[in-house]
Amino acid sequence: MKVERVSNLSQEDFMEKYLLSRVPVIITDGMKDWDMSRFQPESLEKEFGYFEVQVYDDLFDLQNVDTLKNYLAKNFKKDKDGELSKEYTRWYTKLKEVDFYWSDDVFVQLENAWSHPYFLPTDPLAVPFRRDMSPVKITESRFPYKGLFLSGQGARTRLHKDPFNSNAVLCQFQGQKGFVLYAPDQEDYVFNGKEFVNILDPDLEKFPDFPKAKASYEDTLSPGEVILFPANWFHDVTSKSDSISVTCNFVHKEELPGLYRHLDNNPEDDQLEILKFFIRDHVKPTATAQEIKTFCENAFNEEFDVIDI
Repeated sequence: MKVERVSNLSQEDFMEKYLLSRVPVIITDGMKDWDMSRFQPESLEKEFGYFEVQVYDDLFDLQNVDTLKNYLAKNFKKDKDGELSKEYTRWYTKLKEVDFYWSDDVFVQLENAWSHPYFLPTDPLAVPFRRDMSPVKITESRFPYKGLFLSGQGARTRLHKDPFNSNAVLCQFQGQKGFVLYAPDQEDYVFNGKEFVNILDPDLEKFPDFPKAKASYEDTLSPGEVILFPANWFHDVTSKSDSISVTCNFVHKEELPGLYRHLDNNPEDDQLEILKFFIRDHVKPTATAQEIKTFCENAFNEEFDVIDI
């Protein structure tokens, strides 16, 4: 089944029909006024070729750090002859309090080449959080897992779901990405409490019920398209050709019950370090999951309607 494709999408419809209803969607005109040329490999290499980038495997494990120029030379515009790329550059902006090879300076220089997707609410967001509830725009602010993704043909991100009940948007600048999506109700078949199944080579001893799993969607994202991966949806993504994308995660204020449930059920989640970074002015680095929840409850204690997800 293909993901629904829409255009001229209002923020209200995006919220009601897709985000809060937990329905994946592809927006075909979400990048129509952006300067796509600034995100092509030649342009990126010219501007940032000697910047060092983060190179990962297919499951977010950092493998090494290399220059962007070297990564592109090794992985782009290759005659694969059946041998596909395995290296994946996920060049994140700062998401924890450590000195690292973040891409913040790159996004500052690219700020005028793109804009906050017109359909995506800028407030009120729970993550990233602003005390004054002022609008938060992707192009101007840090978001969890905001990054520039570069992947040679064949590079893959294996099945996973995004952390702490967050949603992800992926904006495609170059190349095509094929993806398979499993709905949240398939969790028992694709996740054993520690690992996600490799859908291309399932270990049936670890995942004996995987044959019962049913993918909800299988489709391809093309340049100029933006996809929403709603919270708790499992997705497996493979670059069908050399690919360049920008992505980020967020949690809307009306999704707080889902965040609270995650904190209650996963108090030792190692990704809470990232969550705490985005409320770092309000909680201590040593804050527990319960303390994070208490902060959110206090921060959003005015009356508003929330959905129980």
